[in-house]
Amino acid sequence: MISEPELVGEESFAAPQTLGAVSAPGPDGAGVTDDAVTSLGPRGPRPAWLWALGGAVAASAVWAGGLYALGGQDPDLGGYRATDNLCAAAQLKNLQTALGKREVEGMPAQFEHATRDEAHCSVELKPTGYEPEVDEEGNEVTSLPGVHLTYTLHKKTDPGPEFDGTVLARQEAWGADPETAAVTGIGERAHVARGEDGSTITLDVLDGQAELSIAVTGDWDPASGDPATDVTELEGLLVQDMQALMDRLRS
Repeated sequence: MISEPELVGEESFAAPQTLGAVSAPGPDGAGVTDDAVTSLGPRGPRPAWLWALGGAVAASAVWAGGLYALGGQDPDLGGYRATDNLCAAAQLKNLQTALGKREVEGMPAQFEHATRDEAHCSVELKPTGYEPEVDEEGNEVTSLPGVHLTYTLHKKTDPGPEFDGTVLARQEAWGADPETAAVTGIGERAHVARGEDGSTITLDVLDGQAELSIAVTGDWDPASGDPATDVTELEGLLVQDMQALMDRLRS
């Protein structure tokens, strides 16, 4: 315990002090003159509660400093890691069963930074027995289902507060007016957006520090220009393939 300092007479803190002759300008803009100079009288002994208050303030400063240090730590990534090939990580077993096999791995792209990692992948699925249409000039007119995947791992900031706004902003930027609904049972939060004509479906998932998206576009009937497959009915398969991808990115 810190005891009150021993006082040796009342003159221990009693040395008179004199303010300087000129100080900062007063309220009317004029400097303080010699007439305003005063002498401070003797200081009395400091009350004991001041010493206790000083200790409490010091302890509070240490506690606050500890909270600040903890707040500066990097967030828990929940086992997620960067990937150098999102196409290889995304097996898409259920979508391939429903829409067609992918004959090539796809087109992966990735970006790594101290604050965030990003990865993208685009693949085409070829239905069994698919034959491209030929136009009047003999040119092949291809129409294949496609899948585009994105994966963002936030390594410094929490993506949670902006997740819903990010999803809606992207959909609006595409110029689409899809039917959007919440999806339960996968990740921390998830949304599915279905195109009105049945040609597109997108699943967006937030899982801790990771944001993932799988967008599926169906094939088209070259003669009519209408969607040949209603991919909005594939939500269940899309959720299963997304969960499998999340598991692989955490392995």
